[in-house]
Amino acid sequence: MEKINVIDFERQVVKKYFDEEEFLKFLEEKRELVLDYSKLSLKELEGEDLEIMGEESVIDYLEEVSSIIPNQEENEEDFVVQNLPVVASIAFNYLREGVAYLDVVQEGTMGLMKGIALYDGEKYGDFENYKKYWIIREMVIFINSKITDIKNEFKRFFKDKRENFGKEEHTHSEEDGEVYLKEEDLLPSLEAIDKREKLMERTIEFGALKNRLSLRQIEVLNLYFGFGAERRFSIFEIEEKLGLKKGEGEIIFEQALLILSTMEGKIFL
Repeated sequence: MEKINVIDFERQVVKKYFDEEEFLKFLEEKRELVLDYSKLSLKELEGEDLEIMGEESVIDYLEEVSSIIPNQEENEEDFVVQNLPVVASIAFNYLREGVAYLDVVQEGTMGLMKGIALYDGEKYGDFENYKKYWIIREMVIFINSKITDIKNEFKRFFKDKRENFGKEEHTHSEEDGEVYLKEEDLLPSLEAIDKREKLMERTIEFGALKNRLSLRQIEVLNLYFGFGAERRFSIFEIEEKLGLKKGEGEIIFEQALLILSTMEGKIFL
């Protein structure tokens, strides 16, 4: 079976597979989706300001999903529930800057439901492979739409800066809606404004966004909640399995959970 890497699939979603008819034609190719996120070169956040209002419901949701028991006799609604651990796990890889984890999960679940409703085994092949396409597609479309809104906020900010440049009476909040600029960003000239706007155009796009969780943090989360594993693992077992030092697994898990529980990651230029 021909394969496609998830990063390449994401690019295609942004370019043309947001159109459902094009997407369904693509699914008929029955290509195996390879969930390899290693090319993102993710790093664990250090010294980041994570003191943002958090969502306690994230840990509650993950605990609830991890307790789902497989059931062979299921209707369509039960079938959706049975696949929620897959959505929760994939969403760890789509906690991009500017989005909240539970929002990504919600969109992925909507994708799962659409996929189940339209599934035709003869047309689309193996369901386990097929469902991942739908889940990831909806997550990518959501994130791309979200950052488009953020980009438009920045554009309005820069337009306002140009129109009011040099006016002594003019004031503008540095935190306006989705727009966040660092304190040292004074934009002292029209040239500086143009330069910063070009930087915004390059950095605020789907392919350039960083994931807020590292690959190691994702691996620890998946093992702890038993996603994609035969059972849940204790922190001690995770440390042994991953070759971590005593106490290191707990630190990684707590940091990952804190990142998951922040409402949204701010995007800075």
